Amino acid sequence: MLSSHRSHARLLATLLLCVVGGVVVAPIARAASDEITPARDGARRGGEEITFSFEHSLDESTFAPAGVVTGKLAVDRNDARNFRLSSPRATRATLGPDETEALNALISRDGVYRVRVPSNIVSAREGSYVMASVPAKCVAASGLADALTVHTDDRGNAHGIEYTTAGGDCEDGSARRVKVGAKFRTTVYVRVPKDAPGLNPDAPTDVRGHGAPANEQTKREAKQRRRARENGGGENGDGSEKEREPPTFMQNHWLKIMFCSYVFAWCFSPPTDPAAQRAAAQRRVNALKKRQ
Repeated sequence: MLSSHRSHARLLATLLLCVVGGVVVAPIARAASDEITPARDGARRGGEEITFSFEHSLDESTFAPAGVVTGKLAVDRNDARNFRLSSPRATRATLGPDETEALNALISRDGVYRVRVPSNIVSAREGSYVMASVPAKCVAASGLADALTVHTDDRGNAHGIEYTTAGGDCEDGSARRVKVGAKFRTTVYVRVPKDAPGLNPDAPTDVRGHGAPANEQTKREAKQRRRARENGGGENGDGSEKEREPPTFMQNHWLKIMFCSYVFAWCFSPPTDPAAQRAAAQRRVNALKKRQ
């Protein structure tokens, strides 16, 4: 009887150990699985190569692949989620017979040549594009030399694109035709807006009111001046402005006084005798004759 109780106790102990072991082991397994979960794809590596494709329309309705843009990421050092695409370049294939015929037909009816890029150049979303267009005859007139500018933010979202020909103008008159085997020469630019630096209210300013770099001493002086102005004090910072003495009468009217003195001296100078003037002239003449 005692042995049966002991066997039941051992069985219960074994069950308890299994249950406890299961409770303890399960959280450990979940924690391990959490540790090996990959991080969110928010951070990018500097120098990583990014490629996105763009499309064009040769019939003003349907789009087909037109080329590929490749560039390298320049990651913001303060926030790895922010990046910019540097040194972008476009790769385009030569036009086949069908594409050449469609483009010439578009030029003949004075149609519009359209291009579009994904709304996010890093993580393209299906059915989301940004589009631009130019007259097809302008593309032919430029010899298929064009420029594509993509305006994005720091996360790769394309807010707009600019598509122009290389010369930026369009020839009038008869439209040129494109030959089979021709190739687009596309130059790509990726523009990212820059935040203006914040203004420093304690920085000294020049005569135009532009902020200038300030060191610690100038910052302290600017704070003292601003604190004095807020407290109703003067520029000296001690609550009293240095009063300027008003200019004197001589400082205000010195030019007039000098002119009046000259006129007064000329008017009241004693008159000269004509006879004395003739005698002085005769003496000078006699003195010259004696020297000769």
